[in-house]
Amino acid sequence: MSDQDLLLPENAVLLHIGPFKTGSTALQSALWARRDEMAPYGVAYPGRWRRLFGVGHALMRWAPRGHAVPDVSVWDEFAAQVRALDDVRVCLSTEDFGRLQKIERSRKIAEDLGADRLHIVYVARRFDRLLPSHWQERIKSHDTRSYDEWLQAVLLGDDKDEAHRSFWSSNDINRVASLWLDFVPAERFTVITTDDSDRALLLRVFESMLGLPDGFLTLDTNSNASLSYNATELLRRLNGVFEERGWDDRAYAELVQRGLVASLQEGDRSELDERIPPVPAWAAEHVAARSQGRIDAIRSLGLNVVGDLDTLATPVSSGGADRPVEVDLVSLDTASRAVVGVVTASLREEERQRDKADRARRAADAQVSAPGGPAVAHTSSRAMLREIGRRQWARVTRRGPRSTG
Repeated sequence: MSDQDLLLPENAVLLHIGPFKTGSTALQSALWARRDEMAPYGVAYPGRWRRLFGVGHALMRWAPRGHAVPDVSVWDEFAAQVRALDDVRVCLSTEDFGRLQKIERSRKIAEDLGADRLHIVYVARRFDRLLPSHWQERIKSHDTRSYDEWLQAVLLGDDKDEAHRSFWSSNDINRVASLWLDFVPAERFTVITTDDSDRALLLRVFESMLGLPDGFLTLDTNSNASLSYNATELLRRLNGVFEERGWDDRAYAELVQRGLVASLQEGDRSELDERIPPVPAWAAEHVAARSQGRIDAIRSLGLNVVGDLDTLATPVSSGGADRPVEVDLVSLDTASRAVVGVVTASLREEERQRDKADRARRAADAQVSAPGGPAVAHTSSRAMLREIGRRQWARVTRRGPRSTG
């Protein structure tokens, strides 16, 4: 297709729904970095972060482990802002919408954003290349299964298994499209076939769809960098320790995801580091069948396709070993980066707690001492918080019971 064929109407809302590990983070980072410079081209990329994180969770009534579910009003307010942008092309992106479970959610999205303006964009990547990346992503989110165990659940299991359900909820194109095609015609549901050999391809396609100049979006090679097989295995075993000891999700999010994983992603690879192996020989036939099924489904659904669908086919023989060999070594550099990440995150949390205590102390100092109560100046933060609580309770009890009418 030419750039002119891809160009969306001037008031279109382009909603990119992933799925995960198909170049989404690199695309979102590129759009976010240039969001303030899009206005002259009649393009808006609204939101408070590079992807619709809390906004999307508010709509889905769901959030990742360790995060609170925002009130649905967060989505409603955001959607109203998007509707008001009725004279520009609006681009939105979140992989979470690629795994919606209920058609009521996609209906609400279409109604709230404007079904007549809405264009859905979905990215398809070869399954034999997607699966290793997806396993790593699951390990970064608490999973404890080995690569081979996880593949067996995904390829041979069913929806009773969380690993199977999680992967196919966003990678079964029949299921995903069925949630949208009642509200968006097939020609406005676009599938982009991504090519691992050209990481900038997705950026060029989005430039054409949004009417941005060629080269306007630039690739951030550090965005969501992959971990080595060794580092992923280190993290998997740590996940097992978290599970055994019952450490909470908040500690995992702060110390592991924002600390250890972030630190490992920033470092250089060691000579000991290995790539996650290709799909093993036992899985190749299953992957090939799933790949052909997806190609046939996209054609039968009549979806708009950018790229060559046949590039999504995978060979029956993957070249992988019968079973992937598990690694049990990491370099000292990898180990030290992991420790540094956890320590850094711990110190960051400690500083936040100090700031919180300082704010409480300043708020207490600003209070005027109540009759019969202790003066709040020069007391400990714990004592001040107790005194504030006592005064609030005294005010409530003086008011008498509230009306229930």
